[in-house]
Amino acid sequence: MKIVLIGLTYPFRGGIAHYTSLLFTALEKSHWIKLISLKKQYPSFLFPGKTQKDVSQARIEVENEPLIHPLNPLSWFSAFSRIKKISPDLTLFQWWHPFFALSFGTLAILLKRWRRTKICFLCHNVRPHESTMLDTLLIRYAFIAPDYFIVHSEPDLKELERLKPGAKVFKIPHPIYEIFRAGKRMGHLEARKELGVDGNVVLFFGYVRRYKGLKYLLQAFPKVLREVDCTLLIVGEIYEDKEEYLQMIEQSSAKDKIRLIDQYVPNEKVALYFDAADVVVLPYVSATQSGIVQIAYGFNKPVITTRVGGIPEVVWDGETGFLTEPENGEALAETIVKFFRQMESIEFFQNIGKIKEQFDWKRMVETIERIQGESS
Repeated sequence: MKIVLIGLTYPFRGGIAHYTSLLFTALEKSHWIKLISLKKQYPSFLFPGKTQKDVSQARIEVENEPLIHPLNPLSWFSAFSRIKKISPDLTLFQWWHPFFALSFGTLAILLKRWRRTKICFLCHNVRPHESTMLDTLLIRYAFIAPDYFIVHSEPDLKELERLKPGAKVFKIPHPIYEIFRAGKRMGHLEARKELGVDGNVVLFFGYVRRYKGLKYLLQAFPKVLREVDCTLLIVGEIYEDKEEYLQMIEQSSAKDKIRLIDQYVPNEKVALYFDAADVVVLPYVSATQSGIVQIAYGFNKPVITTRVGGIPEVVWDGETGFLTEPENGEALAETIVKFFRQMESIEFFQNIGKIKEQFDWKRMVETIERIQGESS
């Protein structure tokens, strides 16, 4: 099969760029594939982080053609011309934010009128976490032309069917991230020594926004310390309300046991934090799915998270971690304490090994092959 993949990749940073590169690598093993990537991502006023570029020494890099500027229509037509020359069986768009609706939607419409390639949108989030009416209009425009969709969770499946009744949608779990385990690794104790922590370690990982629910973990942690001696590592760039979090930490009775690393973590440093951790805690207020869960599983780490969105589809309560109620610091504290009391009696490592089989990239490739086998 000849495939054109459209999405974000290196030199941009973050989960979408990593995902696109790993998907390209998985598809390349059995299919001809060309990656058409973005020249630019968000304008600076829309991006709350320090930089959009990946400064990692260990690059996750694949061959690509950076043709698309989301705000330059001429680039959309340039990409269309390039795709026509390639004449792919399938054009596969990565979809993660309505900011790209005009560029991706218009390109998809042009391809639809050309009638020589199937069009599929692989949706990381059908709509953003903080959604507006304008977002809905943009999403509807972007979704006019695609013949098929891939989603990673039941809530996104239902949302897509609501936005586009009758759409042909395939649901498959978010694949696992094991790429960060490559290269030099430390043992559990070595990683803790490097970070200057000892005892039990709780890890919150990923950029910080309101829907991630970090404030509930900060509320819960003093209660945890009354029962279990542990350190909380908060690792990720704070995108908003930084002073609020700093104040919560400073005023917490547990502040001496809280470490904040307010920065984007380069690829080569990801393993350090996961190797040091006993458990990854994701107290989300809302989410359709989470790439952080798949990073945790890549390191065989159990996950404590909330019953929101599609998260319960990938975290087996009492087997690969624990589920608790969202926006409830008391319940979260009890769940973390329960984990440490039961961590020796539950075979988390073995259970994660079993569930990882469901998240192999081969299953994603098979789903894409099924789409190509479908009659239009």
